Amino acid sequence: MHLKGKRGISWSLCFLALTFLLGSAACGPPWWRKGRPRKRHRSFAEVELLSRLAELLMPRLPIGELFRDFTVKPSPAWDSRSLSPGIAVFGVLQNDGAALFVDYDGSHQGSDGPGCNSTKQHKTKALLRYAPEGSCVLRIGHATGNCRRQEHSADAIVNTWRDGHEPSLMKAVSQSVWALLSSCDIALREDVSQRLHTFQVTEPKPRFNEARKFASKAVLVGDVENKEAQVFAFLREHLRFSEAQIQALVDKFPKILRISIDDKLKPTVSCFEDLGLSGQQVTKVLLGHPQVLRFNIEANLKPTVAWFQSVGLSREQVAKVVASSPFVLGCSIEEKLKPTVKWLEDAGLCRKQVCKAVAGFPGLLGLSVKSNLKPKVAWLRDLGLSRQQLTKVVANFPQLLGLSIGAKLKATEAWLWGVGLSREQVAKVVACSPSVLGYSLEANLKPKVAWLGEVGLNREQVVKVVAGFPPVLACSIEAKLKPTVAWLRDTGLSREQVAKVIGRLPQVFGYSIDAKLKPAVLWLREVGLTQLQVAGVIATFPHVLSLSMQNNLSPKHLFLLEHFTRDELRDIIRRLPALLGYSFARLRHRLQVLQKHDVVSRLTAVMTWTDSRFAERFPS
Repeated sequence: MHLKGKRGISWSLCFLALTFLLGSAACGPPWWRKGRPRKRHRSFAEVELLSRLAELLMPRLPIGELFRDFTVKPSPAWDSRSLSPGIAVFGVLQNDGAALFVDYDGSHQGSDGPGCNSTKQHKTKALLRYAPEGSCVLRIGHATGNCRRQEHSADAIVNTWRDGHEPSLMKAVSQSVWALLSSCDIALREDVSQRLHTFQVTEPKPRFNEARKFASKAVLVGDVENKEAQVFAFLREHLRFSEAQIQALVDKFPKILRISIDDKLKPTVSCFEDLGLSGQQVTKVLLGHPQVLRFNIEANLKPTVAWFQSVGLSREQVAKVVASSPFVLGCSIEEKLKPTVKWLEDAGLCRKQVCKAVAGFPGLLGLSVKSNLKPKVAWLRDLGLSRQQLTKVVANFPQLLGLSIGAKLKATEAWLWGVGLSREQVAKVVACSPSVLGYSLEANLKPKVAWLGEVGLNREQVVKVVAGFPPVLACSIEAKLKPTVAWLRDTGLSREQVAKVIGRLPQVFGYSIDAKLKPAVLWLREVGLTQLQVAGVIATFPHVLSLSMQNNLSPKHLFLLEHFTRDELRDIIRRLPALLGYSFARLRHRLQVLQKHDVVSRLTAVMTWTDSRFAERFPS
């Protein structure tokens, strides 16, 4: 007996030393280490009673480690994979390493009620089957009856007590301790038995400060379920979350269920709403980046928003930044945000351009200056862009800074060269339409160029189109390109003429058919041209489709009618449609000079002459 006690003490001291070095979860017998501390407790009564027994039995171990759940292999008698005794204690029995399980049933149901001879006894068997040989189970309850006695187990019938009423609770603790001391099936280690005997005879009873503290912080299953229901209700009613969205949020951020509604969830949502985010945007933020709920409003959210405004972003821009990239609220102002803005300014961007870049692509604030931003700017310089062009590119298409140099930027550059563009043309495309760099080669760029070839453009014309109007690469073939070509064909142009028009005026793909192209044709018809003549004018001078009705075509028509009849003017436009593209100053000057020489009828012949040739032939 004495030897076993000493061996137990030796094991206990060894455990304490290992606990100090490795932590309690890494120590204890193998069967105990396989378990995990319980996070949610079944009842406050169980916590009150068993926490005090835990402090008595293993006073040097954190109480929370003894409320333990175990995973077991299901059996016919116990068909669950989870086994949850009240507390699981080791090092207190004479059989070294064996388990003492203390279970509490708070029901007041008689022992002959349903479940007594099944659930309780099956659980006892499952616990003893899981634990090493020599383990024991103490079952504590309030009901008496005829439950069949089981080997290596004992029953304690205790009085009920009121929550927080120490005298009645101490009575139940004493009754449980007496059951441990008097049981023939539970052989306690000598020092443990002495400690329990001392407790029994000591008056007043100890205060159990650790047990009190543990019980005050214990999370109950019912409380958790009620809190979860409140969180779900808030998400549904205040933010209009659907059931699918709630499930997605919980899957992505399970801690949402433990966040205080009044202290965290409501204030954070209110902060976003005060900033200008709509309910839909707040929902998007929480679904996409629920970690914002970890941020401190006073230490993170408000200072970061104030800093954005000090940089120059408007309230609307700040709201856009937060809605699209809420992670920035967790970035350090001094270590991340300020250095990034300073680098952008050092790269040549003015404060207005910096604000535009940040609002357009808030993600750039999360990029590394050294390994990401600097290499992108260096690549643009190597491409041939000037400092002024570079700053415009970054301001107008900041998403460029998030693209991979190897997989995206250089690949697109190589493809543009392969199409036939020169180095200067590639630089011009990037400077004028940097968004081209973000397009997919396989899904966007290559199909567009192939389609232009199918329409009838040769390689040289394709190069002119891409270099002259890079946005064509962003146009939808079905929604934009094909309808424009079909409209040109319906106007009367042949396949070859359509290719010629596109090659000379690729911007035609950017014009609205109803708002721009059709009115231009209607105007030409009103001038007096037939449909066939209109087609000829467009084929000869495609830029007629680009001229403003209000600022160019109509005013010039009225001006020329002061010098020609309607029929004469119709023939002039038919013979020289490019006349409509010359400036008012050029037209006015040459008509005045021709009037002096009484040869106004020669207007179409001399409009193409250089100024020096015209001045030499017709001195003013």
